[in-house]
Amino acid sequence: MEKIAINIIDVDGEKYAIDCVLDPALNLMEVVRDAGFPIGNCGGIALCASCHCYIEEERFFNLKSDLEEDMLDQLHDYNDNSRLICQIPLSEKLNGITITLKY
Repeated sequence: MEKIAINIIDVDGEKYAIDCVLDPALNLMEVVRDAGFPIGNCGGIALCASCHCYIEEERFFNLKSDLEEDMLDQLHDYNDNSRLICQIPLSEKLNGITITLKY
């Protein structure tokens, strides 16, 4: 099975690199949560913003749905590269992505 690499910067600035099996049935939040990070309280339906992250790659900035935008607009630390990573399906395009957690 194909694997992709995900780079994570935790809230304390510590950097992690995880490899995960590419499973299109999963989203990025599920992979990060399963790696031990405390995110995804609503189960991935864009209602709690516990998976709010900053995405370091511009190619993912403008792919937000209206539902995701509405939830992000309520956050005090929202900016252009904010995403709810439960809304990012796992794909090979994510290989090497860097996310900064905001929980």
